Amino acid sequence: MKQERESLEFDIVFVGAGPANLASAIHLGRLLKRCNARSEKALDPAIAVIDKGRYAGAHLISGAVLDPRTLDEFFPDYRESGCPVEAIVSNERIWYLTEKKKFHFPFLPEPFSNRGNLLVSLSRLGSWLAGEAEKEGVQLFDNTAAAAPFVENGRLAGILTDDKGVDREGNLKGNHEPGLLLKARTVVIGEGSDGSLLRRISGLFPPDTAAAPQRYETGVKEMWSIPPGRLKTGEVHHMFGHPLPSGIYGGGWLYAFSPTLLSVGFITSVEPALPACDPHFNLQRFKQHPLLSGILEGGRMIESGARCLTSGGVDAMPPLYGPGFLVTGESAGMVNLQRRKGVHLAMKSGTLAAETLFEALLHDDFSIDRLKTYDERFRKSWAFDELNAARNYRKAFDRGLYAGLVQAGLQLTFPGFSIDESNGHSRDEKTKAGSKKVPSGIAGKELFRPDGLLTFSKEDSLFRSGTMHEENQPCHLKIKAEDIEEICLKKCTGEFANPCIHFCPAKVYEITAEPVPSLRLNPSNCLHCKTCEIADPYGIITWTPPEGGGGPGYKLS
Repeated sequence: MKQERESLEFDIVFVGAGPANLASAIHLGRLLKRCNARSEKALDPAIAVIDKGRYAGAHLISGAVLDPRTLDEFFPDYRESGCPVEAIVSNERIWYLTEKKKFHFPFLPEPFSNRGNLLVSLSRLGSWLAGEAEKEGVQLFDNTAAAAPFVENGRLAGILTDDKGVDREGNLKGNHEPGLLLKARTVVIGEGSDGSLLRRISGLFPPDTAAAPQRYETGVKEMWSIPPGRLKTGEVHHMFGHPLPSGIYGGGWLYAFSPTLLSVGFITSVEPALPACDPHFNLQRFKQHPLLSGILEGGRMIESGARCLTSGGVDAMPPLYGPGFLVTGESAGMVNLQRRKGVHLAMKSGTLAAETLFEALLHDDFSIDRLKTYDERFRKSWAFDELNAARNYRKAFDRGLYAGLVQAGLQLTFPGFSIDESNGHSRDEKTKAGSKKVPSGIAGKELFRPDGLLTFSKEDSLFRSGTMHEENQPCHLKIKAEDIEEICLKKCTGEFANPCIHFCPAKVYEITAEPVPSLRLNPSNCLHCKTCEIADPYGIITWTPPEGGGGPGYKLS
């Protein structure tokens, strides 16, 4: 039976309350105020931001070192307005780690320098930005997931939000509330990396020219409280090498928000060609290195989380506009992996989108010809120049760490140097089936025993993420029954030894042998990191948003 949905009409709906869309909403609100102050005919558009987290910032997680360039441009008084800056970078080093030793780089190439940058909690920054957006008259709807696109007359005309009160069998519960139809003249998609709504929209409005395949890494992060006297406020340390083998890209960080509050994390490459990896395990091994363990000894881990990030660069960016929509932030691939940064680029994309939307409102024109000026603005901006300069950085490491260091160094020395397109492997390649050797990405895991002081199990880390879901709801991880039977329990078992039990940082996937082999899903554990959909070697997992309000509850990350 077709459900009756309440319909609300807006001029602009932002999907996702991350730094890109919140910066866009704030900048648009201020452009409108300035326009109305000098015009007899006021513009008063209805603008909404929706987010699936249970409060603003609940799903935001990053290191994070923030380049303040975009904030300086559109919000120059951000400090006076209470922006939660944890620290200014005071000292930084890059380290190469072996199992027991460390070697620091004697100098920092300019692209790696963080001089003048800020240390922030992305969750706290997002919460503050949401408050500033509301001051500009923007309506914020948390606990609201974008479940499906609404298409009308050949363009995206709005979105359908999630249904509440449906049990795991699909039956309506007593508290059932059908989702809303939010109509909009333009939808701005800023869901973050591997967004589920953008995936569906891309299928409805395929691009004219195909971009390079997007690629991803998974970051796992912990916030620590440690005794004073070990680090100074603003210290930034980046590491590479141990615990990863040279053929797998990744690295770690340690940021001192204060002498006693640290951000510690590790990034691991995840891809279908090399699915046997465990980003959570890599962080635990990383902390066991003497450089880290000495700093963390006697401390306490107070928050943990995980999220995938895009790393394909400017060549893998999707179209930034389409009929009835714009794409911002990490949904658009706005990450510079060379600088290990993306928040400033995300916010810049948001302000450029805001200027496009302002012109559309001013001229009462939301045609695709008007919306495409967003792409033109981006390509004339410093954000494009920055991403374009780093376009080959990640590719350089496809042949391993040492070849990557050489080629990345050549790019820094000779900016025109280009990586051969044949460099590295294709993301569509599969690892060879039938090998009995333990994949290098999870070597040593069977002997690992977390101590609960320095290292932690996935269950312990999940508890510290604040993750909550309505237990009695349909599973949001879609795998066809025949794929479970034929691929998960047969083909994948033989070819890859079921890597889902390793790559998921929240232990959502389990293979049980008794009474018969079966795949057991624990969807209420889900951190919304999207690693499963990305690393799945057969492409049979589809991540869909669960009931709004579910997921992690980050406060410091």
